[in-house]
Amino acid sequence: MTEMREGEHNPIGTELLFEDDRVRVWQIVLDPGQEAGFHTHYLDYTTITLEGDVVERHNEDGTIDRNEVRPGRVGRWYQSTRRHGLRNVGAKRFRNVIVELKDVPANFQ
Repeated sequence: MTEMREGEHNPIGTELLFEDDRVRVWQIVLDPGQEAGFHTHYLDYTTITLEGDVVERHNEDGTIDRNEVRPGRVGRWYQSTRRHGLRNVGAKRFRNVIVELKDVPANFQ
């Protein structure tokens, strides 16, 4: 039986790239029309956008936020509900990297 690593039951991205005792680094890669399932950010995090043009964030409360993607953008996302998913509604592949700080819980205030 394989031991489940923390984060695998709540995947923040489509691939876990790196993890140590301080950070967890995810990558999200979504071709046009693909989506990343609902997840919750329990840790403070920063995103780095690498590719894409338009994505929709589907929030737990039923709202949908449409975001124009800007490659090279570094940001923090606390303007959404705790639980959300992401769908690539653009014409280009979407790709970003998420860096979670393991010792800093998320603050959704």
